[in-house]
Amino acid sequence: MYNEELKRYKLFGYRFDELTENGIEVENNCKMGATIDEGFEIMKATLDDCDDETVVLLEYGGNDCNYNWSEVAKDPKGEYFPNTPEDKFTETYLKLVEYARGKGARVAICTLVPIDSERFINWVTKGLNYENVIKWMGDINRIARWQEYYSRLSEKVAHIANCAILDLRSVFKGSMGNMLGIDGMHPSAEGHTVIREALQKKILAV
Repeated sequence: MYNEELKRYKLFGYRFDELTENGIEVENNCKMGATIDEGFEIMKATLDDCDDETVVLLEYGGNDCNYNWSEVAKDPKGEYFPNTPEDKFTETYLKLVEYARGKGARVAICTLVPIDSERFINWVTKGLNYENVIKWMGDINRIARWQEYYSRLSEKVAHIANCAILDLRSVFKGSMGNMLGIDGMHPSAEGHTVIREALQKKILAV
């Protein structure tokens, strides 16, 4: 989350008290800014052989669907591609699931927390040509729809691979403004709290 007082990003600092009380150990291998390719490398480095009491929880797509905004800002008539094109994203996600299962784990997939287009674009265009970015997009809400598309691709992977789904997207709908930070993409402290409660409830119900 972005800490406005410190003017930098910092870890929220999750405490999964309910899970701990129920004898469930949580290992967080998240990395800010990671695409699914980087996530695969993290999994290879951290996931050892395990039993089916181990659940690997995956959430990818937010960084994969993002663009190089400095390049877009230079030329709104150019052709640009997301960090991970949609076909490669789906293909790699399925391989990620297969790899985790090959280690003996069960796998669950998160849908993506929604973004706020206006706050997001204002944030990523700091120091860039905002008008050119908007011109390329055509519609400021296009980026939110595109991010939602990658969330649906995540759901598609879950259905194909028969994975449990943790639907964070629906949890955020309604009062989204209060649950996202100033950058329009990372959760606020309130949003992270909602994620923690949703995660604990889902895991304890398994």
